[in-house]
Amino acid sequence: MKNLLEIRTYLHNNLGLHYSDNQEKELYKKLTTASKGFNFDDTDVFIDWLITQDLKKSKVEKLASFLTIGETYFFREKKTLNYLEHEYLPELIKKRTGVNQYLKIWIAGCASGEEPYTLAIILSRIIPDLKDWNITIMATDINPNFIKKAKIGIYTKWSFRGLSETVKSQYFKKLDKGQYKIKESIKKMVKFSFLNIATDIYPSPDNNTENIDVILCRNVLIYFSPKGIEKVSNNFYKSLVKQGVLVVSLVEVSTLICNKFNALSYKGVTIYKKGASPSVVQKKLVNTNKSITNENNQLKLDNKLLQYKKTALKNAQARNLVQPKANNTKKQPSTKKVEVQTSALSYKEILSLFKAGLFNEVEEQIKTVLLNKQTDKIAYIVLLARINIQKVNYEQAEKLCLEAIKIDRINIEAHYLLATIFSEQGKMNEAIISLQKTLFLNPDFALGHFLLANIHLNNGDKSVSCKHLDNALKSLKKYNQNEIVDELDGLTAGKLSKMIERMKC
Repeated sequence: MKNLLEIRTYLHNNLGLHYSDNQEKELYKKLTTASKGFNFDDTDVFIDWLITQDLKKSKVEKLASFLTIGETYFFREKKTLNYLEHEYLPELIKKRTGVNQYLKIWIAGCASGEEPYTLAIILSRIIPDLKDWNITIMATDINPNFIKKAKIGIYTKWSFRGLSETVKSQYFKKLDKGQYKIKESIKKMVKFSFLNIATDIYPSPDNNTENIDVILCRNVLIYFSPKGIEKVSNNFYKSLVKQGVLVVSLVEVSTLICNKFNALSYKGVTIYKKGASPSVVQKKLVNTNKSITNENNQLKLDNKLLQYKKTALKNAQARNLVQPKANNTKKQPSTKKVEVQTSALSYKEILSLFKAGLFNEVEEQIKTVLLNKQTDKIAYIVLLARINIQKVNYEQAEKLCLEAIKIDRINIEAHYLLATIFSEQGKMNEAIISLQKTLFLNPDFALGHFLLANIHLNNGDKSVSCKHLDNALKSLKKYNQNEIVDELDGLTAGKLSKMIERMKC
């Protein structure tokens, strides 16, 4: 692997993408794929060529298509969206009604379009006279393939995790083969374009990035270096109107974000507001962040979806448990569905299906397994609980965790998962109690300390938060940096350590 330090610097300067030392192998694989797209047979030769180039926009777009991953889904991180739909936007709309009826929203890093269309749906719900308003929803990305898909507006069931059939039928047209197309009235509200937040100039009238009311940049800054986060968030601050808000992902809450913002807490979600009064919010809002671990689980699941799905289906097909896809030369009826047979997979294989997002198949397999009374049920019950969390069915998830604890009172995973469920629902006292039980059973459980640190930090108890962050780091030193600390998450000790270091007091 040649010149990887130089290429990492190059990608940071030109695309804003930050790769650490332990990500070099992953980067080299991506560059190998990219080299073929640029008609190079040798990856090292391609790297040598790339670091000498001042790439034009079209080439940057092409390179980004090989290096960026943008899986997302509609109405993701609902607490954040609730803040916008029920708190911030209604107040702003009220102020501007009959005076200057406009709204300007920017989704930076829009991926395949689910997020900007979600905002369009929200606005259509809360503004009855929408046609009388000047609504601008800008959606930008550096990956041309994402933008192309977003403009088409056709999605599969993977984009609708936890979304009700009522919402789907109201805002989407059902197509064949389980696909849905966004309705034209919503589609026309969003304008998609290329913009590189790492290198392009903004705010600027040239790209319409001035006087923004809301900027959403979620699951993007995690790929930036600390200096990159500071630079981008400072530019976002300048792009916002007074009292405008910046929304980042729950895994991106960081002291590196421009300190000109006031960080407000809304039911555990951190919102960055320009020119806000922190004293008012501090008295009103004291709940914790949404479970960092759960959100990181979803992020990692999104990023590795294709890899896991391919492996899981291949293994299942090898055992004739999942029907393989038909030869492309034979046209199959659109009503034909992939069926999972009733013979049970091993736990490892079921876990692979879970990581691939094949939740219905996992549930069917677990039902088959649980029919065997001799089976150790706890791991499967906890996995069912995780599926219900993904489906935003917290009541059922809680019941399943309690069932697992009833069978085995010292099951660490069940106690920890129960804590994340309570945190998800804003039941902070219950979450803390469950985490205390988790850490009593295993004082070195890094993820438990990490979540508890976030809860205390958002409750204003910085000293206790710092103590738990220190304990988490101490526990992680016992791991190899590339060692997985959560099998379902795929989160490594090194990655979690870096997240904690950024939060350190």
